[in-house]
Amino acid sequence: MVGIPKAAPSRFLWLLVLVIAASLLALGLATAEQRDSAEEVDASFTYFDGTNGTLANFRGKPLVLNFWASWCPACVAEMPDFQEVSERFAGRVEFLGMNMQEVSLDAALGLVEATGVEYRMAHDPDGAIFQMFGGVAMPTTVFIAATGEVVRVHAGAIFAADLVALIEQELLAG
Repeated sequence: MVGIPKAAPSRFLWLLVLVIAASLLALGLATAEQRDSAEEVDASFTYFDGTNGTLANFRGKPLVLNFWASWCPACVAEMPDFQEVSERFAGRVEFLGMNMQEVSLDAALGLVEATGVEYRMAHDPDGAIFQMFGGVAMPTTVFIAATGEVVRVHAGAIFAADLVALIEQELLAG
């Protein structure tokens, strides 16, 4: 029987995966969100070197907290810019990378080495800290004042010029 050829199921699945991936990428590249409430936050975590830390340990200096994962293309793309900006603001602003949802610590460590990132890195394996900041997209960057108050949560990639502007506007103005 001659009929209309059907698309292979694998083509349909591939198309569906591409549509979902594009949607997630678009969400990840969303514009910045301003957090309305200035609330103090704290959370415990483990650094990549195995020592324990808390967000409260950073009080007294502004903190740029960046959530990332090795499987997130936008996260990988922004990492060298974060390193560059962390060097520019050394001694005035602290930087902390918070890796989450990694299949293996080796993947995270490999990416940190490959991108040349030298500021401190920690784990948020179950995404609890990410959720505490209302995180919905990767990467997400949280700007925390020296007082410990969250002043801005930015969903999506940030590159050097915009990161510098946000630090100067949100953390160092005044």
